[in-house]
Amino acid sequence: MATKWVIALLFILLIAYSGFVTYNWLEGEKEKKVMMSYAIAISDIPLRELSEMGSTLEYLREHNAEDLLKERISKYQFHARTLYYSSSILYTLTQDEKYQIFRTTMRNLESFLISVNNKPNTKEIIENNLNVLKQMGYILNTINRINNLTLMDAEKLLKLSEELKY
Repeated sequence: MATKWVIALLFILLIAYSGFVTYNWLEGEKEKKVMMSYAIAISDIPLRELSEMGSTLEYLREHNAEDLLKERISKYQFHARTLYYSSSILYTLTQDEKYQIFRTTMRNLESFLISVNNKPNTKEIIENNLNVLKQMGYILNTINRINNLTLMDAEKLLKLSEELKY
């Protein structure tokens, strides 16, 4: 008789434990969705800004707006860093390879922009890389939000970022 009570008690404890674990798992999934939505949202403006980077830098270079050119390069550097962080978060949450590739792309772009802004021949370097920057912009312009990024686009962007010369 006592063994029946022990078995019943263990069964009840097992049910309670599985309910607790399920509840915690569901809460974790909710938190994951919230973090993903934040990572996606913080990348909206940087994506838009970087999609116009090539055209804007070309315009500023052609109109000899040296101070504005340096200011925009600094702003683009910040946007590349923001996209690096948001794609890092998304990769950690989803393990989707496209975010890891995009993260590397943004690190390459950020390094390029930092280097360019610290050199005396900024205009010349921008001019030499203008086609690559514009091509990157065309691809970024097709992406509404970072979660719409495709693996193929991420790979194209990575190859382009590796072509940047400074």
